[in-house]
Amino acid sequence: LETEIVLETEIVLWNYNPENNDERGNDWNGENFSWFSKKWALPPSLLYYEQDAPSLDNGGRILPVVVRPYVAKTAGIPLSFEYEMNTGTFTYKWTNPAATAADDDNTSRLGSVSPSVSDPLRTLCQPLILREMEIFLPSLSTHSQEVIVEGLQKGDKYLYDTKRQTLFIVTEDTSAGHTHWVQVSVDPPLRPAFFINDVWSDFGVHIMSVVVVILALLGYWLVQA
Repeated sequence: LETEIVLETEIVLWNYNPENNDERGNDWNGENFSWFSKKWALPPSLLYYEQDAPSLDNGGRILPVVVRPYVAKTAGIPLSFEYEMNTGTFTYKWTNPAATAADDDNTSRLGSVSPSVSDPLRTLCQPLILREMEIFLPSLSTHSQEVIVEGLQKGDKYLYDTKRQTLFIVTEDTSAGHTHWVQVSVDPPLRPAFFINDVWSDFGVHIMSVVVVILALLGYWLVQA
């Protein structure tokens, strides 16, 4: 009965209006979530359709937030990925498989671990046969800027293909359980999209006021003593 009620009920979580603009938003429910606006786009006759053509981004409203690097293929097991859109810097960590699930010596380990997102299982059902990784690195973040790759070890190789907007990485060390990491940034850094606040920017005035009051009371007590 509950399933039938759900199927008979119509809901809209989000609605895209192709006529959206910066003044009226989506003209729906007071929302303005559309990241593409025809008002800022070029007509088809003026567009270049190469994948790295800057004109393809015309019409985008929040592309620095939407378009970001991601790891397409990993020669190993992903461990963590961090990206800071204000600078265009990301850090990725991965590891070589410890063994394969078919190994007899690994059977007991497979049954004793409790994998999680932060601590994934470090085994694969089949051994790795390729060592090349592919990381999507959008030209929106690298246009007219130098791509800086750090963290790789001696013998590791990388290549950034601007046309394919892809960073290729081949690691030298294939020993079981070895952990790799890479940090990719651009020079000069991207222009910050917003100010990142911290404890001092949020509560610095209040903290200093309390410290001043405490010091004043302490000074008064010392004078009276």
